[in-house]
Amino acid sequence: MKRRPTDSPAVALALALGALATGAVACSVIVEHRNQQCTSDADCAQFTDAVCDLTDNTCVPESSASGGGDGGSTTGGCAKSPKDLVEIIGDIDTDFTLKCDRDYLLKGQVNVKDRARLTIEKGTTIHGEPNQQVPAALVVQPGSQLIAVGTKDEPIVFTSGKPPEDRKPGDWGGVILLGSAPTNHVDANGMRVPGQIEGLTTGGQFGGIDENDSSGTLKYVRIEYSGVKLAPNNEINGLTLGGVGRGTIIDFVQVRHVSDDCFEFFGGTVNAKHLACQYSGDDAFDWDYGYRGKLQFLVAQLDPNVVEETNGFEGDNDPLALTPPPEPRSEPTIYNATLCGKGVDVDKEQYGMLLRRSTKANIANAIVTGFEVGLDVRDPETAPNVSSSIFFDNLVGTFAYAEVGDGTGVFADDDDGFDEIAFLGDPARKNMELDPGIPSCFDPSAPVFGPAKSLTENAAEPPADFFDEGAAFVGAFRDASDTWATSGKWAVWSPM
Repeated sequence: MKRRPTDSPAVALALALGALATGAVACSVIVEHRNQQCTSDADCAQFTDAVCDLTDNTCVPESSASGGGDGGSTTGGCAKSPKDLVEIIGDIDTDFTLKCDRDYLLKGQVNVKDRARLTIEKGTTIHGEPNQQVPAALVVQPGSQLIAVGTKDEPIVFTSGKPPEDRKPGDWGGVILLGSAPTNHVDANGMRVPGQIEGLTTGGQFGGIDENDSSGTLKYVRIEYSGVKLAPNNEINGLTLGGVGRGTIIDFVQVRHVSDDCFEFFGGTVNAKHLACQYSGDDAFDWDYGYRGKLQFLVAQLDPNVVEETNGFEGDNDPLALTPPPEPRSEPTIYNATLCGKGVDVDKEQYGMLLRRSTKANIANAIVTGFEVGLDVRDPETAPNVSSSIFFDNLVGTFAYAEVGDGTGVFADDDDGFDEIAFLGDPARKNMELDPGIPSCFDPSAPVFGPAKSLTENAAEPPADFFDEGAAFVGAFRDASDTWATSGKWAVWSPM
């Protein structure tokens, strides 16, 4: 069944009946994207052989409507298995809801724009069409919102469109939120200009002046097997946030098995907590272009099979390291992080924290273990503030490489004489070299990220305006009984 050619909706939703793994399609109907499309079969006359499904007031193929027509339903509740597969193509420019009684397939770049709100019900799964010239990606443009609120046991999942046994990092693009919060993008003349998000071939401008801008809510969301690389330094991450404001809510989000960064913050002021990263192809948490948000309760587990340069934190102010640094300067404030590196030495560099290109950073109560070294600072105007943190069992140096003026490679002075070892070892900073007691943080299937006993020695009390000002312990977990990242169904830990 095909839609009449005289109609031209901004978004096309095609109901494809059949198993996702086989790609079987019995028929499809292209429908408009109003919240309520129909109240009777007569409203579906513009489509060929379509009737009204009163369960969600949507036009569906007549052959799929049990009860045949008005009052017929293709749904069997969120627990229905298998679920009908609905293809999502094009732009969503009015409010729309994805319901949990169906699965969805993103085809190409799907934009939420023109101040539309896309709502996704808890328990819904969205698949990205794999291996396409235009990668499947959900892009929320400035002014629009994504409302994706799952629960601990009924998460919202973005995953590959391949059968489960065939899924791998880079199968599809990812989720991109773009907002109107400030960035420090400037042109050749030093004039402020909108940013252009990496990874997109069309659209993708972001940034503005509204620090409190809202791109919606993501809670209990998992994003996996994403991260298409279009070219060097032009990739889609698991969750990309460009100019996203602090009116946005991000809490309990996991990105796993991604070919680029798990989370990247391109400017903006968005705050986030309870972020989990497993097996990124690049960095776990990356920021640049003037990002100034607050982050708390972060955990990362890096892939020992990836030989690329991957880091726990990678921070920049701007990619060109301009002097003087463009404002606003990148300066995130981060409390309570557990960064578990690869645990094995590889050919390329891997740092717990790589801070460069004039970024600032306020980091406290972090555990850094299993990397080559804990910290590398580059470029003279980079200004780190790292305190009350534990560095343990990093493979070459607990704190950092001993850089010297005539050194080469990792020992070269690339920060105008800044001494990372002395910096972290300054007693006033209260950093420690001791075993945090979390050897299972490298276990990809059954990690235990919390220590047997809460690590309160030398811990800092988060500021009063932070998410949890009572989290005066080192690491993202109070102790072994604190299982926010490993309990429920929202986060999955697996080597594949």
